[in-house]
Amino acid sequence: MDEIAAQSIWIMILRFMGDMAEAKYDSTSNDTIMQKLTQTLRKSTLQSKEFQEALASMGDMEHQRRLIRKTLKRKTKIPDVLRQTSDRIVDLESYQQILGARTTNLDKLHFIIGHGILRANLRDEIFAQICKQLIKNPYRVSFAKGWILLSLCIGCFPPSSIFEHYLRCFIQLGPQLYAPYCENRLNRTLKNGARTQPPSWLELQATRNKSTITLQVLLMDNGTQKLQVDSASTAQETVKQLTEHIGLIDSFGFSLVLVLFDKVISLGSGSEHIMDAISHCEQYAKEQGQNERKAPWKLYLRKEMFSPWYDPTADSLAVHLIYKQIIRGLSAGEYRCHSEKDIAMICALQYYAEYGENMNPAVLLKSLPDYLPKHLLIEGDKALRFWANLITDTFSSNDYPNSLASRLKAKEDICLYGHLNWPMMFSRFFEAILTTGLQLSKGNIVIAINSNGFYMLNESEVILGHYDYVEISKVTVERDSNDLIDILHLELLQKEELSFKCCEARDVETLLLFILENLKQRSKFALAIEDFKPNKPQDLTFPQLSLSRGDLVQLTSKSKSLSETSGNKCDWLEGKCRDAKGFFPTKSITILATLTKPSEKILELYKKYKNDDLRSTLARKFTTKLASNLHNLESFAKNHFRPQLNSLRNSTSCLHTIKAKNEDLWRHSRNLLKAPLLKSLQEDHDLFDLAVAMFNSILKYMGDIPTGKQSSSIDLIFKPTLKYEQLKDELYCQLMKQLTDNYVNYSEERGWDLMYLATGLIHPSAIVLKELMAFLRTRSHVLAVASLKRIKRVSNKKQRKQPPYILEVECIQQRFEKIYHKVHIPDGSAEAFEIHAFTRALDLTHCIASRLKLKYLEGFSLFVRIGKRTFSVPDGEYLFDYLYELMLWIKETMPTRNVDVKRKVSSYQLYFMKKLWFHLQPGKDPNADTFFHYPQELAKYMAGYYKISCDKALKLACFIYYVDYGIDSKALQKSQEILSQIVPQDLIRLMKPNEWKTQLIKRLNNLIPTNIRKDLIKLQFLEHLAEQEMFGSTFFKVKQTSDGSLPENLYLAVNRKGFHIVDASTKNTLQSFDFKELNFWSSGNTYFNIHIGNLLGSNKLLCITDQSYKIDDLLSSYINYLNIH
Repeated sequence: MDEIAAQSIWIMILRFMGDMAEAKYDSTSNDTIMQKLTQTLRKSTLQSKEFQEALASMGDMEHQRRLIRKTLKRKTKIPDVLRQTSDRIVDLESYQQILGARTTNLDKLHFIIGHGILRANLRDEIFAQICKQLIKNPYRVSFAKGWILLSLCIGCFPPSSIFEHYLRCFIQLGPQLYAPYCENRLNRTLKNGARTQPPSWLELQATRNKSTITLQVLLMDNGTQKLQVDSASTAQETVKQLTEHIGLIDSFGFSLVLVLFDKVISLGSGSEHIMDAISHCEQYAKEQGQNERKAPWKLYLRKEMFSPWYDPTADSLAVHLIYKQIIRGLSAGEYRCHSEKDIAMICALQYYAEYGENMNPAVLLKSLPDYLPKHLLIEGDKALRFWANLITDTFSSNDYPNSLASRLKAKEDICLYGHLNWPMMFSRFFEAILTTGLQLSKGNIVIAINSNGFYMLNESEVILGHYDYVEISKVTVERDSNDLIDILHLELLQKEELSFKCCEARDVETLLLFILENLKQRSKFALAIEDFKPNKPQDLTFPQLSLSRGDLVQLTSKSKSLSETSGNKCDWLEGKCRDAKGFFPTKSITILATLTKPSEKILELYKKYKNDDLRSTLARKFTTKLASNLHNLESFAKNHFRPQLNSLRNSTSCLHTIKAKNEDLWRHSRNLLKAPLLKSLQEDHDLFDLAVAMFNSILKYMGDIPTGKQSSSIDLIFKPTLKYEQLKDELYCQLMKQLTDNYVNYSEERGWDLMYLATGLIHPSAIVLKELMAFLRTRSHVLAVASLKRIKRVSNKKQRKQPPYILEVECIQQRFEKIYHKVHIPDGSAEAFEIHAFTRALDLTHCIASRLKLKYLEGFSLFVRIGKRTFSVPDGEYLFDYLYELMLWIKETMPTRNVDVKRKVSSYQLYFMKKLWFHLQPGKDPNADTFFHYPQELAKYMAGYYKISCDKALKLACFIYYVDYGIDSKALQKSQEILSQIVPQDLIRLMKPNEWKTQLIKRLNNLIPTNIRKDLIKLQFLEHLAEQEMFGSTFFKVKQTSDGSLPENLYLAVNRKGFHIVDASTKNTLQSFDFKELNFWSSGNTYFNIHIGNLLGSNKLLCITDQSYKIDDLLSSYINYLNIH
């Protein structure tokens, strides 16, 4: 089957690129290509062993399904092969029938990319076929279409890990217009995963233009917002972008909803791809006989669910949008109230929110058709009068008009009504298959998650089960053995386990864990999981509370930390139990995920749990490795860590931390350190304070303590370790401590960010290195192996001077271990090169020279361009160190509060150019002539630095014109601007424009033989310029103020022969000096001062220029080079 599919894909690729003729006959079917492909590929799947086993385990299922309210009107994501039996399959169309009909470009894309989506084992084959057809493709249209096809494929599914490297290398060597674009799409697809639908028509147009996709999102108050998305954008990313743009603070529960005809698709705010839903809408429109290009879909931002802790006063904008959604939904019949009084109450509040405390019967009567559900107005005027009287009475009896409450308060009350009375209407719904648990019903169900808890509904919308969040003890997700769909596991206090097959299992897990975590953080109720008896006699300043296992404790806001007699630190909380109040250790209780007092039933369920079972259930992180096999610093700490400090201190973050033995110094804690970990730092007061501050910054970066208004800074963590050797061991100990027994996923991931960055920056002592290596070897995290490789490499390198550059931090936060940086070449092209923490400028220079096949490396250098300023990167500098220092210097010398200016300052481009002009003979290094010498010398020539005769200017202009436009002189005849592009500005005035054009056309026809290669023309251009005395010089425009014998306006020229002073008006060389004659020089922001000659008689030249830093660097570079060689 795959062999036939691969051959068919090849034919369709050729047709899409225009390399094969189209089929003769048009298709008469409205079925989409994806429908046909699904049916065709299903034929072989039905006979597979995996399908038969899945079918046997699931039993018969009905084809017709009832959908839960309007927000679930979409096709199920569960593959049809898991829902239909073989006797329901009709005769399928073969590949021959698909290929035998004419198809649009979009259909061809759906055929090619649809195979890659439905069959993962065909993805590398598709990429290989497209790359094959692009290599040495001489046809411009076919070549462009091939890159468009490759871009779209990359945007929908990734290559295998084996093929990824080869595909990335192919892309990097591609044309400038497509290479960066494709590589960015590849990175995005690898990050967000494969799509489930082929590209939409909207994506095809955006890819042709290599632009982002602009979507218009409608808000519930009829406002609109435009968003920039790409093929890999998920609902989570888009909702975050939108809410940040409009200033929505309380964004939880807001989701994207796509509407087409009577079809409503809820995208949620998780990992769902936005463009999948749009593509699905276009295909649905085609099924209805309409043009997919004109599918009238609309995208809305709606409140989909309330949080259990919902507080309308937290965000007035959120209240406004929810209010508008509720009143629109009530009028349209989407939301239904329990009684007429409730309807009248909402309408009265709506009137107050819109018109204030004065009731105007005429205004109310006019507004009622917009307020009331349409089915209540069937009786016409009679119904209007009835409801006007009822709403007026309700309005009069309300306290708002008398107390002159704010209109916002009325909107908040409407939102609270929706939160409390319509939990099922404000729910996240997920289609699933129940496989374990709830014996009365197996098969297709719908999971509903809302502010009240976790619900299961059958196809008739009957609630099969409901569990409060406090009843859920563990949530996990595992991959199905057949790799078809994820399995969601819920473990309940009743010692039941529910298992579901669900395509969105990861989103369900994320949502449930988020709710449980936030409920515990807000909870005031805890349950004792072990007995605690206070020491006698008690300290009156620190009363302790006696607890028995199963006791319900009501927490207060106080928490303390002290040392027990054993010397181990213990965190304490204050609470009430059985009319007594006092402190107790945190390890004796577990926080309950509830905002209200739990029922006796819940307390009984907790009491039935064994202590060990409860501890293991409450741990929210599980690993395939045994804890005993994970190396930690417990043994190391006994000999090298300081003892516990015997003093009380406040703890702001331990209230909701539930971990066993978190009093140990060597394991994760959310408490600030009072002293460094290592004994060796206890007596050095300066390093003592730095180590404590370093750990404080680590806690902030990992999210273990609040950061306040200021964001956490990586620099505060790494700068001290680069300055003081003793702090390197302390940092690694702090990082290993925070990564030991860390059950908070976000905190652990951020901790691994720091570990990865540290191992590429600093090297610990031998004794700590041994612990670090053992720690990394026993961890299964993806960054553990990478960190192990980096720490081995860093031992052989010179230490970095600066903390990680922002690019390093952002890349590892996105889990991109390889960093590819674009480097611009003077001929206008750009290449992407891999760089890492210890890449020096010289290393990258060698890499670039090797790829461009340059014969001589001498004189080439990397440059950083920021705005109009260009800085040369010293060969021996680590690239990231130099960028860090440069950006810091730029920001310090350009203080501004303007955000746009700051953004421009932080953006830069990396260039590779000729800096020191050696090996200048044209033709000696052809590639250097083409990529560097010609474009750089052309820029100098057009700037007017050379003294050129009119005759030679005509000859050189012919060369330039031929390189840019070829032998055809039509462009020269039509355009007035071309002349200024090929003749220096100061020479144009020597003849009239028409004379220039006449002479140029005449010489162009006589001078240049037809079809001569452009690289030879570039060589001739260089040969003519090489006759100039100052050829290969770098020129600087200056204004001198110190020597009356020299003109005011000068050019300073620096080349391999020395330092030259040139008259800016005549281009004559006035004075030349060997480098040995230069005594010393100094420079500032606006001046350059140089002393020339010997000590007995030196001449001083003071110039006004803003390029003094360039002159200074260039002179030093030439002298250093000549001294070495």
